[in-house]
Amino acid sequence: MKSNWKKTVAGIVAIATLIPACFSSVYAASPSDTTDGTSIVMDAPTYEEPMPEDEVAAQIASDLESTAPSIDLPVAGTEETVVGEEDIYTSDDGLFQYKLVGEKVHIVSCADELEDVVIPETIDDVEVNYIEAEAFYGKQNLKSVVMPDTIVGIGASAFCACTNLTDVTLSKNLLSINSSAFCMCTSLKNIELPDSLFFIGDEVFSFCNALESVTIPGSLTTIGATMFSNCSNLTTVIMEEGVQSIGANAFFNCTALKNIQFPESSLVRIFGNAFAYCGLDSIDIPDSVTSIATGAFIHCQNLKSVKLPSNLTTIRKDAFSYCGLEEVVIPESVTAIKSGVFSYCTKLKSIQLPSKLEELGDIVFYGCSSLESITIPDSVKELCNSTFYRCTSLNQVNFGNGLTKLGDAVFYGCDGLTDITIPDTVTYIGESTFSDCSGLESVTLGNGLTRVGKWTFYNNANLKNVTFGSNMTKIDNYMFYRCSGLESITIPDNIQSVGQYAFAGCTALNQVTFPETMSSIGKTSFVNCDSLKNVTIPKNVSLIDANAFGYNLNNDTLTKNDVITITGYRNTAAQDYATMNDIPFIALDPEESSTTTTTDVTVTTTTETIEPGTVYCGDVNLDGKIDLTDSVVLNKATAGTVDLGESARANADCNTDGEINGNDAILLLKFLVHSIDTLPYIEE
Repeated sequence: MKSNWKKTVAGIVAIATLIPACFSSVYAASPSDTTDGTSIVMDAPTYEEPMPEDEVAAQIASDLESTAPSIDLPVAGTEETVVGEEDIYTSDDGLFQYKLVGEKVHIVSCADELEDVVIPETIDDVEVNYIEAEAFYGKQNLKSVVMPDTIVGIGASAFCACTNLTDVTLSKNLLSINSSAFCMCTSLKNIELPDSLFFIGDEVFSFCNALESVTIPGSLTTIGATMFSNCSNLTTVIMEEGVQSIGANAFFNCTALKNIQFPESSLVRIFGNAFAYCGLDSIDIPDSVTSIATGAFIHCQNLKSVKLPSNLTTIRKDAFSYCGLEEVVIPESVTAIKSGVFSYCTKLKSIQLPSKLEELGDIVFYGCSSLESITIPDSVKELCNSTFYRCTSLNQVNFGNGLTKLGDAVFYGCDGLTDITIPDTVTYIGESTFSDCSGLESVTLGNGLTRVGKWTFYNNANLKNVTFGSNMTKIDNYMFYRCSGLESITIPDNIQSVGQYAFAGCTALNQVTFPETMSSIGKTSFVNCDSLKNVTIPKNVSLIDANAFGYNLNNDTLTKNDVITITGYRNTAAQDYATMNDIPFIALDPEESSTTTTTDVTVTTTTETIEPGTVYCGDVNLDGKIDLTDSVVLNKATAGTVDLGESARANADCNTDGEINGNDAILLLKFLVHSIDTLPYIEE
């Protein structure tokens, strides 16, 4: 016996001692399954963003191949002895051992060779009223047991592991059966529970693989935890009026269970995993039920339809995950649907959400690959993380007027979506919300949006049209990463910055229009944009970060692609970036003619074109003139913060020694302040 059964056994022994012959006293015990969410079998996998497609497939395969977890079996020999061996007696016929407790006989054991046991009403004229814990534990010869109506209680594991026991006649006055009393009686086919019974402990009939049907009397208000768990041939359960709660794991892994008759008005609660891994194909839960706990029907893969009670207010975590449900109507009374309730219901095509629903938890419809449409009630303010993750058939989403927030990965992998319009009530969109939606072609972002997270439209190969909201100020990192079908993008005036990798991998992108308000363009933001031949940078852009334009990234290695030309204004970040990265630059502003006079040399800057290969010493930024900007660029080059192209390096070698270092920077500065007259300058 497990040590956690000791308290139950000791309690029943003590109370049985006080029960008079007229049974005027009542034995009571609290059910062990008193909290929701007990014994969670499996959570839907958590989402890590962005999750590569091959990893997603592997995760789904792993989850679908998972089997029901096992429940520990009771072990004999650990129960504490309530009385000493000197208090145990043997009946005159030598068939039973017993002890006297409060002038009543408690059966302790029987002869090993007995096959058909008839327990007498009295022994030595003393009434037999209790069968002690483990009294018949593991008696392999035992085939049938008949109990007299004087018996009021059966101790924990009393008949546990009697694998050949086929028939049991219980006392008509039986009040209690303690934990695991008939556990692993694998040949027991039928059991008739008397109307007097009002307490049954945990695991009483668990692993009774031959048991086919059972009727729960109304006197038994609580069905104990794991009471019939792993009864693999149990097909029919009838619960009479009076049953109020079904304990955690009560019918866990009863794979043949097809028919359940619930009481019409007395049942109130169904505890965690009560019917997990059952063979149910349909259920009609009475309106009296107000609570369906965590995982109550999880992994009922044959369950196609369910009628939910009209007074239900909350459906708890994973209640119907991994079921075969095809259509569900949620009662109007429901205000909260917790995390993962319908996750991996891969056959679910249609669901009707109640108009007063307030909470729709994480991963509620995770992996519901047949779900085609959803209407979000106006009462829902937030769609939590991964709510519709990989709902690959989802093609229509009707957002409610009260929605303000979309969490991370809400519609990740919803391949059936073709166009999405975010209502103006929404102010926040999380990370990867529409990532990997391969069919998505058009997106309109609402004017209420102030924050749109990273990876939002990652890997949407067919996305072609994007309309930005008027209150957005930033295109975040990776937002359109690998949107390979996006050909053009017009960024509105309200957006001031583009994050790193924002448009990386947009291989068809050939036109980008930046607003005059744009101030910064992030690192590698347009890497691998091979079709982008020219980009015009506004004058107000003060930062173009490393490798933003003109580079390809393959196997973590950056290389120049030499296909882009930058158009912009002189002496701006656009020209500096082009110079530093040896990218052709087209100036939008006319070049003003100016003259710089030195002692012997006059350098006149003009608009004439410098032929390729011409060395124009000192013109480090290749703009056709020598000024302080060249000095700044050369100092950055010598400090290692910028890389110069071949032409720029030739012009930067102010002493023609073949190296670019601080000596060149000093000579250029001397030239600009008229300390020397010519460049290149070779010291004698």
